[in-house]
Amino acid sequence: MDRWAWQGKENGAAEENRNSVSHVRLYNGEEKTSFDQGTLTVSTHRLIWTDGNRNIELPLKYISKVDSHAAKFTKSAKVILTLNPLSHSHPPGPISSSKYDYIKLSFVKGGHQEIENSIKTCLNEKRWEKGVIAVQNKPSSLLGGGLVRIEQQIESSRLNADQSLNTAFKDIDNLMVKGKEMVALAERIAQKLSDVKTEGDETVELKSHLLSIGISNPVTRETHGTGTTYHKSLGTELAQMLRKPLQEAGGVLSVSEVYCRYNRARGIELVSPEDVVNACKTLTPEHHGMELKKFSSGVLVVEGDNFKSIMDNLLQTIKANDCCSALSLSNITSIPLLLAKERLQAAEQHGILCRDETDDGIFFYENLFCLT
Repeated sequence: MDRWAWQGKENGAAEENRNSVSHVRLYNGEEKTSFDQGTLTVSTHRLIWTDGNRNIELPLKYISKVDSHAAKFTKSAKVILTLNPLSHSHPPGPISSSKYDYIKLSFVKGGHQEIENSIKTCLNEKRWEKGVIAVQNKPSSLLGGGLVRIEQQIESSRLNADQSLNTAFKDIDNLMVKGKEMVALAERIAQKLSDVKTEGDETVELKSHLLSIGISNPVTRETHGTGTTYHKSLGTELAQMLRKPLQEAGGVLSVSEVYCRYNRARGIELVSPEDVVNACKTLTPEHHGMELKKFSSGVLVVEGDNFKSIMDNLLQTIKANDCCSALSLSNITSIPLLLAKERLQAAEQHGILCRDETDDGIFFYENLFCLT
């Protein structure tokens, strides 16, 4: 902060303002200063900060490196300037000495990328070392504003937008490549763990985490065509992914939960709800060990081929608790309330359970009338 000096003169003939942003706070290293909510201007020779009462400047010759940190949930975006040593002829400023060799510019309302790019451009040009140049031929009334200034800002914004998009797409491409590599590695480790005959608790837990990472080579329209062929391929992949979750859920999963689990496993290769439903329609107990069913209420579920075991487990739960409502069954078995209700009604339709409608709600009991 000791490189800042009180502003001494206006822009010279060879100096040109490049960018300006308001609501900028100055930091002395990691320490906040009283220089807050001011306007920062980048020229070809210096940085100028003003709040209307105080005007300070930082010659660009003192800046050796420019970095930035993007905004976070509770922190504003910042540009970090690493500074060169102070010269002996430096004019007085707000702070005479500082233990830091860098400063931070905090941008409360954005604009840090434009300022960062402008500073880097001016540092590369080093106009303060070249003296008066061709800019003198421009009308002096346009140096600080006017149409030329507006055109420069529009061009600067366009270049920054292009740069941001290019960087973003590069990051996405890298993420896709690394993501597939990590899933493939996880599958290899999981396969090796499955070959181990004796597994401790930690091994089982690690294996579970690895298997839940995702699908390394998901089915896409580009690789498996469109229409029925695509949906059949999706169904086969879906069945492989759902075997363990379906078993853990007691043999029944709602299509909405299937959609969420499937897309989470696929990573960035997402599929639409319509494609998931069409893929579920291709599931058959003979080939996939599960199928799509529609309850009387209209709810779509994927049900395993072990319906008898599901009903047997339900009956054992009812016996252990004397009776169950849909809510209590949902809490006991950790399944959604809607599925608990449908499962009780399905058991009632098959004569396994009977209901008792009371003022406190509907309770289901073991159907002793059907016992022989």
